[in-house]
Amino acid sequence: MKTVKFRQALTLGLMVQMVAATNLATAAQAEMISTDSAIAALAAETDRQTLLNEISRDDVRAEMIALGVDPAEAESRLMAMTDEEVAAALAQIDDGTAGADIVGALVTVFLILLLTDLLCLTNLFSFTRCAR
Repeated sequence: MKTVKFRQALTLGLMVQMVAATNLATAAQAEMISTDSAIAALAAETDRQTLLNEISRDDVRAEMIALGVDPAEAESRLMAMTDEEVAAALAQIDDGTAGADIVGALVTVFLILLLTDLLCLTNLFSFTRCAR
């Protein structure tokens, strides 16, 4: 009698374990992703790796150390950047726009001085004539 109850309890326990194991094993979810999102994820990782390669160069590391920046801290901050920030930084490096805003500022100052010279408010340029 005891062996029958033991077998029933063992059978019931094994059935519960099998049902639980198959339910947990088949709980995986999958969804379709678009080609654009797959390419965007790959491009973001490639951009991040490109920036990591840039700051891993010996000359860049030497300059960072000379400026008092810890290269390991720079790498950890780069890894913490969002994909958009990494793309913007890489675009700025590729465009070479670092410091390019000074040209626009100089042109603006020149145009303002030229306008004030034409309106007879200043007399800076010899090639202009007063409008009065």
